[in-house]
Amino acid sequence: MTKIYLKTYCYAPHEIEFVIANLKEWYPHIEKMIVCEFDINHTGVKRDFIFEDLKEKIPPELSDKLDYHACSVFDHTVEAYDNEPAIHQVNEPVMRSWFTKLYNFNDNDIIISVDADEIISGDKKDYILQEVSKHGVVRLKLRQFFYKKNYMWKNKDFISPIATYYGLMNPKYPNNWRDVGKVTEEYVGSHFSWCMTAEQMVHKLHTYSHPRYRFCADLELLTDAIENKKYPFDPNTKFEIEELKEDDERIPRSMRKIK
Repeated sequence: MTKIYLKTYCYAPHEIEFVIANLKEWYPHIEKMIVCEFDINHTGVKRDFIFEDLKEKIPPELSDKLDYHACSVFDHTVEAYDNEPAIHQVNEPVMRSWFTKLYNFNDNDIIISVDADEIISGDKKDYILQEVSKHGVVRLKLRQFFYKKNYMWKNKDFISPIATYYGLMNPKYPNNWRDVGKVTEEYVGSHFSWCMTAEQMVHKLHTYSHPRYRFCADLELLTDAIENKKYPFDPNTKFEIEELKEDDERIPRSMRKIK
């Protein structure tokens, strides 16, 4: 019997909101939601585990389907604070595929692999399974949100997360479990990129996978960018924000403020 697993990883306190959203969307459909936390950030620098302190925010009626794992991967990664290629070639594949060491999946089990801020709409379950059945591995097309959970970046799709039969991913580890397969024609969720405070952005810029953008780790610059819908990372990027009503159907149901 095919089982569905939603897999992600978490390393910042604000991400618990997104973990809960995905759990709400997929609770009726999944065997487990797997959340891995690591003893390093993306740059390979040591960090403390924090998720145990965040778990109390998860609604009790959802908690039985969440599997949390504190994973020690320091010895399998490299310190790469200023080395973006090493982050992408070594650290990210280790972190995104470590879950394969923790379970004995069947080849026909379906894995939905997302980063924490990528919310997949549960009402798209049948469509996603249909696409996986036809194509084996599919990339999930998401709407892109930026800065705020109702700031939709116009004409900007995000297509990195995947859904796949477990047996089709080779190698299982190390592997990014990402950016492969046929892109879905329909939107199946939303990417809430940089939907955080300016202070949280500064922390992210010092710990995430793209050190080339670290020049933006300035509180005043980021505060201005949020308030005035600016894109400081690359002045040549076309950045148009449509501010949606908070009950807009383009926002996943679990993230809407429905009256």
